Amino acid sequence: MKKHKNKRSWLKKDIRLIEKDIIKNFTKNQIRMWDTLIFLTTFTLLAIPLHLIVWTGYDFNLICTITSDATEKVLIALGTDFFRIENMFIISTESGTLAADVVKDCSGWKSFLAIFSLIIATRRSSIKAKLIGIGLSIPIIFIVNVARLATTFHLTYTYGLSIFDFTHNLLWQGGLIIMVLAIWITWLNKIAFSKTYI
Repeated sequence: MKKHKNKRSWLKKDIRLIEKDIIKNFTKNQIRMWDTLIFLTTFTLLAIPLHLIVWTGYDFNLICTITSDATEKVLIALGTDFFRIENMFIISTESGTLAADVVKDCSGWKSFLAIFSLIIATRRSSIKAKLIGIGLSIPIIFIVNVARLATTFHLTYTYGLSIFDFTHNLLWQGGLIIMVLAIWITWLNKIAFSKTYI
């Protein structure tokens, strides 16, 4: 019985083989640009869940409650005087009373999705390295987000309402973006292309 080579049709070729055909005559700079294009395209496509979540109006109530519980424990440890009703924190200061509700945008879900998308969109790293990156980054983001909420409430309690907007809107929102990028860059340098995880 003669062995016949199994010829794949163009449509059945593996994506990697198709890509290899496309880039076989590329220069190093063109390959870098190709990799950047694929990364940006993948990252953009992974933003679709963000829009779907916003569109559906899903409230992340469980995550908000878990975040509020953890924030409450940190505030107690800091000695902050506050009153909590469900996910709302009420803090009295000399300059007035703050009533802050921990809603879905306070839960850190956008940061979770951002780091997930950055890691998944990164090319030429193994699935094992990606799973490790996602597994490590989620608790880090959760802890930093709780620290963000707790310090914002504690500083408001200590220094008054005037500091709330600065701490919440400027300092910590920018801080979360920097944190997500720092986690991703650390993952790139230490795990993504490490021989241990390839």
